[in-house]
Amino acid sequence: MAMIHVSRSGATLGVFDEARVREGLNTGEFIGTDLGWTEGMTTWRPLSELESFRTPAAPPPAAVPPLASAAESGAPAELIVTNPGSGQERTGLPWENRASSTFFNALFKTIVMVLTKPNEAFRIMRREGGLGDPVLFMLMMGTIGAVVSVVFSMIMQGIGISSGDHALGALFGGAVGSVFLLVLAPVFVLVGLFIAAGITHVCLMIVGGANQSFETTLRVFSYGSGSANVFQLVPFCGGMIAGIYGIVVNCIGLAQAHETDLWRAVVAILLPVVVCCGGGFLLVLLVIGGAAGLSGLG
Repeated sequence: MAMIHVSRSGATLGVFDEARVREGLNTGEFIGTDLGWTEGMTTWRPLSELESFRTPAAPPPAAVPPLASAAESGAPAELIVTNPGSGQERTGLPWENRASSTFFNALFKTIVMVLTKPNEAFRIMRREGGLGDPVLFMLMMGTIGAVVSVVFSMIMQGIGISSGDHALGALFGGAVGSVFLLVLAPVFVLVGLFIAAGITHVCLMIVGGANQSFETTLRVFSYGSGSANVFQLVPFCGGMIAGIYGIVVNCIGLAQAHETDLWRAVVAILLPVVVCCGGGFLLVLLVIGGAAGLSGLG
């Protein structure tokens, strides 16, 4: 066994065999920068560079196989967790990405997605990014819905469905009022949008479901109610269908966009209706009671 001379800082520590030096390196008696020399070497070299004491390179880490799907692994799907806590990326609705498409194609795709796949639509809808896109969407769809509704109303009045024997007079009077409504339709749409979204957002805060800003609520109403306005094209009952479908879509949209319970979203949307109806009922009771009291005094 070769004998090794060991030196540190110019001082000789002694002559040792390989086993003794290796043991000293493990225990700290010797360090890798200590110089070593053995017969046959031309110069002193650090112990860490000597062939006998080089630390073998660590083997490369074993390649981690890709995570198998639930079907491939045989494990139940609920036990396969890929990345808990990270939601689906909000890439934006087609309308929000219309720069990469055509105007009408983005509009059509957004309407179809919101009406047929509301959960998916509001999972990818951007929560923020300015009010321009959602307000423009609602302004167009709301105005179109108002125009269609007024036109149907004028047609029904013209054929006497809702005006009895005075169809011609009703048509003339209705036409004047309809023109007025058409001119102010965009204003009514915008004012109604902000009022409805504002009241709903306050109610959502009351029930503890407002996890995002007011802009998120307004975006939901813009795309939800705006898309539902296509049902205005259905004669006679289109307005009712649009209203009911809009409520359903907005409930789903609020739950997805605010990441809250569906029941909180439903309560937030229906609470103003309940309060208004309850207040109206109370007002009627007060009026009846007051009238009865005055009648008794008379």
